Amino acid sequence: MPLFLCGIKDPLHWAFLSPSSQIVAWSMAVLSTLATVGTPLAQQSETLNTFSVSSGSPFGASGTMFLSQFANPALLGSLYLTPQWPMTGYYPIFPGSLPEAFPREGVSVGPLRLHPHMGVAQMYTDNVFRTNGNKTSDFLTTLSPGIQAQLPFGGLHSFLIDYRTNLQYYSRTTSNDVQDQSAVGAVKFNFPGGLKIDLQGEHRLGHDPRGSAVDNVNTQRLGVNKWTADGFTGHAEYFGAQSSVGLHVQTLRWQYLNNNQGAVRDRLINRANLLFSRDVTDNMSLRAMVGAQQSIYDQNKNLDNVIYTFSGGATWNISEMTSGDILVGYQHVQFTRAQVSQPPPLDRFFRDKNTYSNLFVMGRLNWQATPLLRLSLQLYRTIQQTVSIGSLFYTATGVNLTARHELTDRMTVNINFGYEHDKFQGVSSAGVTSGPDRNEDLKNIAVGVNYQAVKWVGVGAQYMFEDRRSTQAQFTYQANTVMLFAETLF
Repeated sequence: MPLFLCGIKDPLHWAFLSPSSQIVAWSMAVLSTLATVGTPLAQQSETLNTFSVSSGSPFGASGTMFLSQFANPALLGSLYLTPQWPMTGYYPIFPGSLPEAFPREGVSVGPLRLHPHMGVAQMYTDNVFRTNGNKTSDFLTTLSPGIQAQLPFGGLHSFLIDYRTNLQYYSRTTSNDVQDQSAVGAVKFNFPGGLKIDLQGEHRLGHDPRGSAVDNVNTQRLGVNKWTADGFTGHAEYFGAQSSVGLHVQTLRWQYLNNNQGAVRDRLINRANLLFSRDVTDNMSLRAMVGAQQSIYDQNKNLDNVIYTFSGGATWNISEMTSGDILVGYQHVQFTRAQVSQPPPLDRFFRDKNTYSNLFVMGRLNWQATPLLRLSLQLYRTIQQTVSIGSLFYTATGVNLTARHELTDRMTVNINFGYEHDKFQGVSSAGVTSGPDRNEDLKNIAVGVNYQAVKWVGVGAQYMFEDRRSTQAQFTYQANTVMLFAETLF
């Protein structure tokens, strides 16, 4: 039976396209057709989604093994080759993040609200392996179907299920293909008197991105490292008249699936943080935080450690247009086991001392410069754990600047600038240094535009430039990436 979709009578007219491009063309056509249908299902007026890939939460100070979760959201999106979807924002890369309920009517089934969504993107990058030499360019297709279900109960409480995918298919370098999935179930309690409790269980299938400083994957052009993460997160906070106290606990089980990474990196992470806040004026609150993150490795026992974080700071509303918050403190890394000889490949990882320390900083400044222009500045300095040969930790120090300008009621321009300096902690054995010191500077810029065709269909385009300079040449690279994407959300 012939198909009549957006004026194209049958698939033979698309025979000149590659299989992945045909998928994009069909998906784009479906979205375009949906956009022309009459009254949208969701009747609420909304602005385009600007969810960040990382909230910069003070809870926890370690992202993946090779990438700070506080880095520029656009950089993370570029490395993972996932766009800032117009409706749902970036795909949730890091385990442990609490999903936000979509503020829409959605599709109602009694008290249950369903929010199906579908994104499709076509991308091009001129350095798919993020290498210093022998660059390889490639086109890829990203499909992102998902659904969120919301069920209120007991007045102010709610139950939420959130399922998302990040399916990537490359034209030339199929070793990069991934089928990331994220399934989250969460219960949110909002009790009278100021007590809020969020409980979440999750399962994720993910991968390490190219350009994330993995020792052998990029240089030997292996398939990307893939992993699963299963976890539980709980957050409780009590708000009094002038004070609040919060407790955040989390446990995550990481298991690596390929490239012989399991013996080195499979681990259990336990995290607990206490946050105290006290209002000192109508516009200013003082804050204090203490936390600990424990890493227990299945086999690589020389890396078992606890990271302790102690910090204090403030939040303030300087004016109706300007607000900010900052935490400054101290991080201390304590290895929990005596170092022993390990069999290959674990014999490559050793340390020259049992403790490390670092200045911890996390701050934001938000400024509504005009009714249509919003600027956000983020500063951070934190310890990140790695398993690179010759280094067990690095200190990430960075700054991000984001500008969001509403050109019209339907069109928004987003600009991101990011800079991060990574100083790797070298190790030595019997007085012999394992290798030259490693320091890296990461600079990146992204420019994008989102257009909301109707209330439940959005399209966009984004360009990103990455520049990584390392004292070890194999980690130096530059990359340009262009994305075209569309998404529908009910």
